[in-house]
Amino acid sequence: MIKLFLISILQMMDPKFRKVFLHSVILSIIIFACFSGVVWFLLLESSFFNFWLLEMTVDVLGAVSVMVVTWLLFPAVASFFVTLFLDDIVEAVESRYYPEDLPPSAVSFSRLSITTLRFTGITLVLNILAIPIYFFTIWFPLIAVVVYYCLNGYLLSREYYELVALRHLQSSDINKIRKANSRKLFLTGLGITFLFTIPIVNLLAPVIAVTVMTHIFKSFNAVEPV
Repeated sequence: MIKLFLISILQMMDPKFRKVFLHSVILSIIIFACFSGVVWFLLLESSFFNFWLLEMTVDVLGAVSVMVVTWLLFPAVASFFVTLFLDDIVEAVESRYYPEDLPPSAVSFSRLSITTLRFTGITLVLNILAIPIYFFTIWFPLIAVVVYYCLNGYLLSREYYELVALRHLQSSDINKIRKANSRKLFLTGLGITFLFTIPIVNLLAPVIAVTVMTHIFKSFNAVEPV
């Protein structure tokens, strides 16, 4: 599995990948900036106290909260927009490593968007609900880390798997294969979640995640990239 992550990262330098790569990074930066601005506005434009010192303290804590909340929720938001580049990413991977495979079925953008929107909503809601857990376990950070990785490892692995699998399988087969390979998918999700926690790298994470998941999906049919 580590090999598949390394292959996916190296493919970022592929000329066919470069355009998608650059567009995705630019979009991720815009998303991150806009998302930070929204969180900043919601947290800092609210007045909690009339006494200026208390209000300033809240504002300082709010500034820190902006970065923390943005960092926690960015994977869900960024993953929604990866559908814009999904076909280009998967086609670049398949044409290089799996040229003899049957071409995938066409999937409408609306179906991809609905699938992504559903997972994005679930991921956002569950991560927001988990924020109090992170707060109350601040003195036991290992608990917060385990909760964050397990939650997002499962959600992201399922989302990216289904986005890739939709191009090849019927819905019933998608669920059947997912359940049969749940452990491998979960471990892949943990790796994707890890990429989203690394500054700068998290801007590339959506593209790398689709690339890795394409290899993982192909591995279910015993095809190994070289």
